[in-house]
Amino acid sequence: MYVTTYFEEGEHHHNRDKHLVFVLANAESHGLTRIQPELYACECGEDLSPEKLDAGDEEKASWPNCKSWRDGGQKRCPECGEYPSIGREQHIRARGYQPTPKSEIKQVTSNQREEALGKTDGQCMVCSESAAYVVRMVPPRYGGSRDLENLAPLCDHHYEDYGHMFADILVPPEWAKIHGADWKEIATELRGQFDETGVESMVDTLDNLLDKHDGRDLGNPFPYLHPENQ
Repeated sequence: MYVTTYFEEGEHHHNRDKHLVFVLANAESHGLTRIQPELYACECGEDLSPEKLDAGDEEKASWPNCKSWRDGGQKRCPECGEYPSIGREQHIRARGYQPTPKSEIKQVTSNQREEALGKTDGQCMVCSESAAYVVRMVPPRYGGSRDLENLAPLCDHHYEDYGHMFADILVPPEWAKIHGADWKEIATELRGQFDETGVESMVDTLDNLLDKHDGRDLGNPFPYLHPENQ
């Protein structure tokens, strides 16, 4: 279920300096499949944990002046000395999600696009401007479906000037990947909104989550997320 949109600011993903984060409740209903995060694997057979990649950095001839893998530099295997080629599916599995092979990804049809535009009367889901694009909240590489629930109409501005991410408000630790987001603050605000609109099931769920994580470290389920970005 789509809940709201969070704006992530800052240069932390690819070449875009700001992102729309589609806030969901039960991302599985959008096609996402969670798995136990898997370590990267080098072609030599070595499992590349973050600690081993740190050791690989230190073995580079240009260390410590080289660009760290954590800052976008090349990852080096300390076992064989090679720079492993890590594909999209390894990256996705390391984040704790089951990837969808490129060969199995299907495009949104024209009928599905029109149906998505119809649910917002042709307006952008984020603002009141006319929508020109339809994106999947959970991207297809993460298993995002073409169902109406997962389709978001966007205007030119919110499509072209922003990257697009998703986060499940019911899975607090996963918010560690969203730069600058305070899950407790966002969850508390949403809890108040659900209370005002009488959605008691969500109020009870968020109350339980807020009580469970009150004063506790939410944790970081992503082994390759830089600690400074938590």
